Amino acid sequence: MSGMLINMKNIIFMGTPQFAVPILEELIKEIPATLHVFSKPDTARGRGQKTSPSPVKQCAENHNLPVYTPKTKEDLMHEVTKITPDLIIVVAYAVILPKIITDHFICINIHASILPQYRGASPIHTALLNQDKITGITLIRMNEKMDEGDILKVKNVTISSHDTLETLEKKLSKESSLQMVNYIKKNPHLKKVSGRTQEHEKASYCYKITKDKLIININNDIKKNLGKIKAFSPKPGARITHNGKIIKIIDAKIENNKLLPTKIQPEGKKIMSYADYLLGNPEGFTLC
Repeated sequence: MSGMLINMKNIIFMGTPQFAVPILEELIKEIPATLHVFSKPDTARGRGQKTSPSPVKQCAENHNLPVYTPKTKEDLMHEVTKITPDLIIVVAYAVILPKIITDHFICINIHASILPQYRGASPIHTALLNQDKITGITLIRMNEKMDEGDILKVKNVTISSHDTLETLEKKLSKESSLQMVNYIKKNPHLKKVSGRTQEHEKASYCYKITKDKLIININNDIKKNLGKIKAFSPKPGARITHNGKIIKIIDAKIENNKLLPTKIQPEGKKIMSYADYLLGNPEGFTLC
């Protein structure tokens, strides 16, 4: 742990998915403060619908950190008030904090886009769907509205032609961890956190991904379909139906103005190369 002086005794970290885990781990490593972790309640996952903790909760428990999983906003406010944090860090927690919390505590949110672009639940997916070349992370001083707080820090991240949801999430998560820790170290007291107002008139929004968004329409533009494949790879997986079976397209390439699958996951099977799939299914299928 870093030996530098940070004038904070208690920090609350709020997060749920794997994206937030590297950020929590970097805070544990670099910031000498007591961390209290909030995450969504355990949920049923997988085919067997077994109840399991979120990745953030698992990480916190592995480091013997106190974990809170409030089910209501009233429970959330009660626990936060008891802790009286010097700072609240929010990363993909999937809960909009009530005004009483954002008004009374310093709340910093890390959002995976260059705000005010792509406010909402799926900024990384949306950047890939739109075939953007640049995305980034934004640190904001939170208010009670969704992703509308003042901007404290922006860091651009390049999207390569090889990036998928999996690889881009890792890049943005790593950058988020570095920027959050650096921001705390450069502002060790955080008594007067101020930023610049967002250009709200330029805001765009993205929403929770639903199953119907995963279906590939082979009549659509091939670049648009390639963007969809990248945006949902490897999970939940853009998909087609072939011979009555769902096939997830994990990766593809454009060649001679055709969209060609390179890696797929047939229903009930593991991920495989399209060449291996053709050995047992010589008729193949088309994406355009």
